[in-house]
Amino acid sequence: LMFFLCFSTHAQTNSVKEITGRVIDQKTREPLALASVRLSDDQSATVTNREGRFSIKIPVDNPSQELLISFMGYESARLAINDQPDPLLISLIPSTTILREVTVSVPQDPGVLVLEMLNNRQNQGSPQKSQFITFFREAVRKKSKNLSLAEAIIEVDKQPNSSDKNDVARLIQFRKSTNYKPNDTLAVKLQGGPYNTLFIDIAKYPDIVFDAQAFQAYRFTHAGFTQIDQKLVHIIHFEQKQNVITPLYRGELYITTQGSHLAKAIFEMNVSNQEAAASLFVRKKPARVKLWPTSVNYQVDYSPQGDSWSYQYSKMEMNFTANWKNRLFNTQYQIWAEMAVTDQKTPSLIYSGDRSDLIKPSVVLSESAKGFGRPDFWGEYTVIEPDQSIEQAIERIIRQLNRWERKTPQNE
Repeated sequence: LMFFLCFSTHAQTNSVKEITGRVIDQKTREPLALASVRLSDDQSATVTNREGRFSIKIPVDNPSQELLISFMGYESARLAINDQPDPLLISLIPSTTILREVTVSVPQDPGVLVLEMLNNRQNQGSPQKSQFITFFREAVRKKSKNLSLAEAIIEVDKQPNSSDKNDVARLIQFRKSTNYKPNDTLAVKLQGGPYNTLFIDIAKYPDIVFDAQAFQAYRFTHAGFTQIDQKLVHIIHFEQKQNVITPLYRGELYITTQGSHLAKAIFEMNVSNQEAAASLFVRKKPARVKLWPTSVNYQVDYSPQGDSWSYQYSKMEMNFTANWKNRLFNTQYQIWAEMAVTDQKTPSLIYSGDRSDLIKPSVVLSESAKGFGRPDFWGEYTVIEPDQSIEQAIERIIRQLNRWERKTPQNE
């Protein structure tokens, strides 16, 4: 569904078809946003938007293809594609965990489950380098005013968890909108672009939360069970011990009972110590202003891939307060970024040469000179709509991508 298909499928437009549909709760009929929709061969995937709607391309020459639909807390659905009405209406049934039918051992110290997950993370995800196509967005706001917005289609070289190499991102399409004024005394900008979302993949980078020294500073609590994609999952709550001064994290880890894989993580940083928290995030500021984070929240989701789980979505959101010397009122800023995997290339198609569009971890996208990339790709969508969910944005860009493919000469 992403941009590279413009080059690889121009001659195959008759061999693929687009499937659209909507995912809802069977009982309440309410839409399910962020439900995972993927093909059974794991070569294409997407997520539902705020209204539960999705769009996905499938090859017509593979009649055995199935759609796999999953959402945390619901039983997964498997749907044969042939002879189905378009658009599809898919109802998911809330899952019920019946513990008497399974035997699950919960250790007295739930931290043991976290250690098992960390020790087993090399078996999570692909055992070799893979390549994802992702959609990325970031925004900086001052109160209700948008200072900078950016949307990008990004190709990610995802290194296996067993490798010490970091993931690498490359721009495919990019556009931005900035609203900084020359007389603005303070211009808050986000450094790192997509790496802010890539590096919170705990399965790949556990040291951001659970390095060897910090692990002993956490208290772990077993908070029960749930089901993700029909698999029983431990819910492990963690928070730093009361006698620990260093800003750490608190949140929930969702660890599968079979295989000890990380299926989801939601966590936040302890920012009660303003100076210590500010030193982690603020790189440069005027001497007359005190700038500190008031909340820092993260989320990372994984999708089942065979017997393992692979990175699928992540987001970060930070709120800052700026206190100027001799000024009566503080100023509030919000920074957020999110990334969703929408497709995956096979290892044989991965390009390993030099890339001119590689993104450096030090990048500030709002200062990039690339601007709108190719305006004909974005077409009529010349205004970024920051209040749309990332699922709505993906759906909107897919529609434009389809139009752009039809307009692009076959020999381009």
